[in-house]
Amino acid sequence: MNCRDILYTTVLFVLLPMWIGYLWVELLKLKDGWSRLVHAWVMGFATMLAVAQVILVPLVALKATLTLAMILWQTALSALSVCSFFLLLRRLKSGKLFGRRAEKKKWQTWSIVFGVLAAVMILIQAYIPARYEHGDDDDARFIAEEVSAVVHDTMYIDDPIAGELMYWNQGEVKKDLTSPWAMYMAMCARISDIPPAVLSHTYAPFFLILLCYAVYLLIGHVLMRGDWEKTFLFLVFLSVVHLWGYTSTHTLASMLLLRIWQGKAVCASFMIPLFFYLMYRLMHREYHKVWLGFLYVAATGACLLSGIGIITVPVILLLYGIVDFVVYRDRKKTVTILMAAVPNAAFLLYYLIR
Repeated sequence: MNCRDILYTTVLFVLLPMWIGYLWVELLKLKDGWSRLVHAWVMGFATMLAVAQVILVPLVALKATLTLAMILWQTALSALSVCSFFLLLRRLKSGKLFGRRAEKKKWQTWSIVFGVLAAVMILIQAYIPARYEHGDDDDARFIAEEVSAVVHDTMYIDDPIAGELMYWNQGEVKKDLTSPWAMYMAMCARISDIPPAVLSHTYAPFFLILLCYAVYLLIGHVLMRGDWEKTFLFLVFLSVVHLWGYTSTHTLASMLLLRIWQGKAVCASFMIPLFFYLMYRLMHREYHKVWLGFLYVAATGACLLSGIGIITVPVILLLYGIVDFVVYRDRKKTVTILMAAVPNAAFLLYYLIR
């Protein structure tokens, strides 16, 4: 590790998502403080995934270069960043730079103890895969695709096993057409000038694990009704489950701690929990309609990660839509929720007819 690489990856995985996510927290009018920062980070990263998905899938189909995809992605993110900047300027002009502040409360002793314990356990989980060697059988394909894209400036042209031209009607890799997560990492590697294998196995795991726990923090806070002591205890419990949960290669603990650099692991550890948090936000009679808009963005971002995201998200939306309709009898809201699965259906159809 070196300071330059740490700086680049911090910008790519933390600061840039937060800046783009500032759009969402402004539209949602969230209170200042930790809530705005965490929401901005989580929602900004999901937005970056969605933008990449919309750009990458057509370009992969057209056999375009990684450079073209990267330029279009950077342009789109720059446009979103400019929008965030103008929102910030509007806040400055209105004299409400800090907006509504969250109420200050005195921290109890046990809240501090559990908070420190949770932070230490989470940082340990993030540090170990970033510091020590680890691998997974799927790495051969994912890393080979990323390296090929960066070195040859192509996207899914070379077979990652044989090095020959790819035949999309054979093998497992056809699903990469609709879930080009490896190309997302390749763009990050090209921008940061960090070798794809180093980025995937050293820097990305640290930030992605922290990002997943940011979602769990949001979930725990609403489940425990704002009780920080119980929220931190919830994170400690999750940490123990993850640290001792490696009973097979298919458990969430395995996905989170041993293979988080893979798209399906990000989907299982980050995106699916995010949808459960979104369902909580929508499960109110007086909900903010911006959450519905973000639902579409998150559904599109899930498609980038894996075929799991393409298939699982519509199932989640269908089940939640039924529950929401039974409770509130709001047909318009239910239809809007179900329509969020349209991007997933479109990418699934493309996969089937390709």
